[in-house]
Amino acid sequence: MSLLLRRPRSVPFLRCGLAATLAVVLAPVALAQEATNTPAATQPSVGKWYLREKVQYFKLGNDPSPEKRDIDKIVATTTLAYGITRDLSASLELPLVLSFEDPVGTAGSNTDFGANDLSLSLKWRPFQWDLNPVDSVRLAFFGGVEAPTGSGDFGSHSWDPYVGAVFTAILGRHGFNQSLSYKFNTGGDRFNTRAGDGPDDALRYDTAYLFRLDPAEYTAQTTAATYLTFELNGLYETGGDNEILFGPGLLYEARTFALEATVGFPIVQDVRERPETDLVVTLGFRILF
Repeated sequence: MSLLLRRPRSVPFLRCGLAATLAVVLAPVALAQEATNTPAATQPSVGKWYLREKVQYFKLGNDPSPEKRDIDKIVATTTLAYGITRDLSASLELPLVLSFEDPVGTAGSNTDFGANDLSLSLKWRPFQWDLNPVDSVRLAFFGGVEAPTGSGDFGSHSWDPYVGAVFTAILGRHGFNQSLSYKFNTGGDRFNTRAGDGPDDALRYDTAYLFRLDPAEYTAQTTAATYLTFELNGLYETGGDNEILFGPGLLYEARTFALEATVGFPIVQDVRERPETDLVVTLGFRILF
C-alpha cells in the first residue's frame, strides 16, 4: 500500500523537475525567435550583452531625383544591446554604407562609403506570460533617437526620435511577431536613398511568422533550433510613399549564437520621393555573451 501511495507523488515531482530543466536549458534556444527584419519582445538577460551583425545588399531603382541614378548599396549594421533588468534593455545601432551610383547619361559610377545615423534606444517589456517552459506571450515598448552621425549624403542630419511597440507569441512550433513604430523626422533631404530618412515622418509596420523546422519537439538534449521565416516589412511616409517587402528566410539559433539569411522583394510599391527597393539580400549572425 505504501508503494502505491508513493508512485503518484513521484510523477508530478518528475514532471516539475523536467519542466525546470527544460526552462533552463531551452530558454536561450526557444525564446528568442526574432526574425531578421522584424523586432521581437525579447531582452538580453540581466548583465548580458547581445551583439548582432547584419550585412545587406540593396538593389534600388526608379530614382526620382534629377540624376536618375541606378543605385546598389551594401549596408553593414552593428547592434549592441545590454540587459539592465529582466524587463529593460538598452541598445545602440550603427549602419555603415557602401554605395554604388550610376547616373544615367554619364560614364562610370560613383562609389561612396560612410556611416549612417547612430540609433540609441530603450526597450521595456511590461507583460510576459509564460504558458510553459517553451511557449510564451510577450508585449514590449521601445523608444529612442537617431543621432545625426551620418557622413556625407548618408543619414538625415537631424535628431529624429521614435517610439514603438512589439507583440510576440511563441506557441509550439509557431512564432509570431508584430511590430509598429513611428519616427518623427525633424530634417532630411527630399531625395534620400534610405527609406525613412527623408523630411516626412515614417510609420513602420512589420509582421513575422516563424515555423520551427527542427526539432519537432524540444528535449533536455536540444542545443539548437532551425526556423523557416516569413516577413512583411512595411514603411509608410507621411508624404504619401508606401512600400511593403515580402521576405522568406532561414534562422538557426543555438544557445549563444544565431545565423540568419533572408531575401526581400516588393509586393506593394507606391514611392515617389526616393528610389524604389527592387531587392534586398541579408546575411547575419548574433552572439549572446
